[in-house]
Amino acid sequence: MNKKRGILLGIALTLLFTGIAIATSSASSDIGIIAFDQNPAGSDKGNEWVTLYNPSNGSVEIGNWTLETGDGTI
Repeated sequence: MNKKRGILLGIALTLLFTGIAIATSSASSDIGIIAFDQNPAGSDKGNEWVTLYNPSNGSVEIGNWTLETGDGTI
């Protein structure tokens, strides 16, 4: 039951952040992070993910981008 609740919460949050990103897309041309999971359930490593939103019509090169915490660690 908790797994099902977690999945539903994840879907709801993703939809919420997607809606917010779409609603603000006309006000900004910056790339935004609309959803992420920094520590998915389970003992495995490497399943973290980030969803980016590009409100512009053009492509954006993100090949050299990195994500860091507030103290600079990855």
